[in-house]
Formats: sequence, structure tokens, C-alpha cells
Amino acid sequence: MQNLTLFLLDLAASFVLAAAASCRARSTGAHFSGAAVLACLAGMAAPLARDGLLGFGAMTLNQGEYLAACVCGGIIGIAVGQSGRAWQAFFWLDALGLALGTGVATIKGVMAGLGPTGSILLGVLGGLAGGLVRDLCLGDMARAVEEDMYATAAALGGMLALSLLLFCGLGQWQSALCGAALVLVLRSMRKAKIA
Repeated sequence: MQNLTLFLLDLAASFVLAAAASCRARSTGAHFSGAAVLACLAGMAAPLARDGLLGFGAMTLNQGEYLAACVCGGIIGIAVGQSGRAWQAFFWLDALGLALGTGVATIKGVMAGLGPTGSILLGVLGGLAGGLVRDLCLGDMARAVEEDMYATAAALGGMLALSLLLFCGLGQWQSALCGAALVLVLRSMRKAKIA
């Protein structure tokens, strides 16, 4: 049950990262086919980077569920990217993708036998990968270096997930979700500050 729920959270992260990428691409005038390709690249970046660093990269490519999640997320993002609230939708999709990617990657680091530092680093890289790919492909300044509560939010969320798992005995998916919740809270504070 723990592994299945963590897997579903991982698929949700890919779905949301793909939706954020295609939403951003369409809101800037990209063709829908280009937005769909970008969605797949951004959605697959987090699990591929994480599992590649852990030595399981080929396993991710053999699981069609990830690509299916990216395609579905890309379609949703394309539709949302044409609305008048595309920028607001992009912000929340991006924040949720960062949050889920970070929480899941941190816990998977622990499961693979990494120590605390390695698990947090893997969590931050897993969280940032999709957004970095998206921003690079669109020619945008990477939010990871441009915004003050982006990579920092991922690091703090990873630390919380790790602490809850190791010191409080919380389950794997619950720890990942709590870490993700902290990232969302910190990103929402950033949104409130610029609003």
C-alpha cells in the first residue's frame, strides 16, 4: 500500500509538471504540438533525473504510466493555457509539481539507502528538474535561480519529509505529502508577497 500510494504521488507529480509546462508554453503562443512535446519532456524529467541518479533510469522508461500521465497533463495544460487565467493556473501547477516532485524524490532517496544529505539533495533535484527543463526549452530565466522561495522551498520541504520519516515514524507517502504541503505553503507565501 505504501509503495502504491508513493507511486501514485509520483505519477501525479509528472502529470502536474507536464500540465504546467504545456500551460506556460500555450500562454506564450507556442503551437499545441510543441506544448505537448514540452509537457512530456518536463513531466518525465523529475522521475528520470531521480531514478537515473539512483541507478534505475531504464526502469522509469519502461513504465508507460509516466508517459500516460505526461500526455494527460499536457492536454489539460494546453486547454488551461488558452484561458484568461493561464498565468495563475501555471503558478499553482508549477508549485504543486515542485512540491510533489520534491517530497517523492526525498523519500525515494531514503528508500534507496541514501543518507540524510543525499536524500535531501535528491529531493531538491527531483523537484527542480521538470521546471528547469521547461524554463530552458522556453528560453525563460530558470525560476530555481530567479525566485527566492523556489529551490529554498524545495529544500525545506525535503527536510520536513525526511524528518517526519526518520524521527517521527510517519509512513513514506505521508511524509512525502507533508513535505509537499510545506513547499506549497512556502510558494503560496511567495505568491501573496508579489500579489
